[in-house]
Amino acid sequence: MELTLISKYIIIPETKSIRAEFNDKGECRSLVLEGNYTFTVDMKPIEIIDESLKYYGFDLNGAISGTKAIIGPCKAAPVRIPGEIDMYWFPHTWPGQDDCVWFALHHVADIMPDGQNLSSVYVSGGHCFKLNTSEKDLSFKYDRTEKLESRISKRTVNTFSFIMERTTDNYSVEKGKRNYIITRKKD
Repeated sequence: MELTLISKYIIIPETKSIRAEFNDKGECRSLVLEGNYTFTVDMKPIEIIDESLKYYGFDLNGAISGTKAIIGPCKAAPVRIPGEIDMYWFPHTWPGQDDCVWFALHHVADIMPDGQNLSSVYVSGGHCFKLNTSEKDLSFKYDRTEKLESRISKRTVNTFSFIMERTTDNYSVEKGKRNYIITRKKD
C-alpha cells in the first residue's frame, strides 16, 4: 500500500509520533502518525520537530537549551512546542540519528519491556512501536519529559497568595503591572 507523500508538515495536537522511513534511494523521510492516519513526509523527523518549533516562533537549539536550563544537562533532551498547542515531545534516542522516533508525551499510553534491550511503546489509539531500546531507558526519557512539563507548568501558572497579620484595619488589593498592590484604606 502506497502512503500519501507530503513535502512539509507541522505538528498538531493529534500528532502521536514521527519516525524515520527510508525510500528506495536510501534517503531518510518521516512516517507520521496523526490520529488514525499514517502518511509520509519528505523531511527527516528532526526537521519536522525543528520546522514545527519555528512555525510557533521558536527553534530546536533554543528548545533544547531551554530544556537543559530547566531540568539540567541531558542527552536526547525533550522539547516543548509552546504556544496554543503547548505539547511536549521526546526522542527515543539521540535526535541526530536518522532512526530516532519522536513521541508526543500526551499520546504515550504505556512503555513495556519486550525482551533484553527491547521495548514496546503504546500510544493512544492502540498503536504500538517496537524499539531497540530498553524499557528502563525509554521510561527515563518519558519521566524526564513529564518533569519538564511539570516545572514549566509551575513557572507559568499564575498563583496569588500573601499573608497579612490580623488587624482592625481595612486593606484593598489591586493588580499592578507585575505584582499585586496592597494598600491600607483610610477611614
